[in-house]
Amino acid sequence: MAQQQDNALSNIRAYVNEARELQHGAMGFDASNIEARLEDTVKELQARVREQQDALEKLRSGSNANIADSAYPSNDPRQKLQQLLAIKAAYTSLKPTPTYLPSPGSVLPALLAARSLQQTVLGTKQAILSTQSQLHDAERALHREESQLHDATLLTRAMESRISRLRAQHTERSQKSPAQLARDLIASKRAQKDAYDTKMQELGTAMNDFINDYLAAMLAAEELGGPVVGDMLDVQDSVLAAGFTKKGKAKASTKPPSDKSRQKRIDQIWGRSATAGIEEDEDDEQPPTEAEAADAEMRKLIENLFATLVGPGGGKAYFLLERESAAARFLVRAKVAQFHGKDAKKLRLIDFGRELDD
Repeated sequence: MAQQQDNALSNIRAYVNEARELQHGAMGFDASNIEARLEDTVKELQARVREQQDALEKLRSGSNANIADSAYPSNDPRQKLQQLLAIKAAYTSLKPTPTYLPSPGSVLPALLAARSLQQTVLGTKQAILSTQSQLHDAERALHREESQLHDATLLTRAMESRISRLRAQHTERSQKSPAQLARDLIASKRAQKDAYDTKMQELGTAMNDFINDYLAAMLAAEELGGPVVGDMLDVQDSVLAAGFTKKGKAKASTKPPSDKSRQKRIDQIWGRSATAGIEEDEDDEQPPTEAEAADAEMRKLIENLFATLVGPGGGKAYFLLERESAAARFLVRAKVAQFHGKDAKKLRLIDFGRELDD
């Protein structure tokens, strides 16, 4: 077994050496006299061209036939027969003629091979570019089709799941009496109402915390001539007490204003009705701050807007504002409410269950 393997390896090595020698022998190319060989090849080709030209001139001079007319078959049957016989005689005379081949030292075969290789390489490069472009387009189309297939699969699964649930509900309902169905429907509506009430309480608590912790102070700052809600996020009570300049900047006051002057300013802006409830709830008879007045106004405005929304007019009824306040402007900017198209003192909440007015 080992001897057979050694023989096989020796045969492989011998074949490789022989193939390498044949390759080197076939590709051997003497470039020392390349210019002389090129000149000889050119001269040989020129001589061949002159020979062909001389033969053509000799043929033209020895024949009275019109070459232009002889290039096309004649309408005369006899003349056409003569043309065919001439063509047959030409082929018969050319058949034993040996094919012209360049001399052994000519570089014409190498030049022809180089030109053929160059054309092949250029054609291959163009084919590669075209194939790459087609491949890119095919990949994009494939991705698009895969995305559409994925969407269609998801829709199919959702529809099948929906159909299965409807069939199960239909089967379940068909086995129940009308009284049982009515009880189930009432229980479902009650559970839905309880879920809505719980969610409304959570949202109401979150809204109250937002108004009390953040929004009230910013609304008060806008009412006092300061920046619009959102431009100054952290508004301190001392800033509200000092007030703002005509340019909307906070005043730098070292002496805080008296409670009497602050209460007078609050009454002028928000009125006694906006702060009456606050004063009643306070145990220490401290006057309300600007933020508390803005907080009370915002809550009262939201309460009135909700009452108008669920009132007789429904979503088309407007609440008549006593004045255009920062709270009303904030609700409009937040796209929670909208002014009347012709009267800026009328405001209503946007009913998100209906289309918006133009």
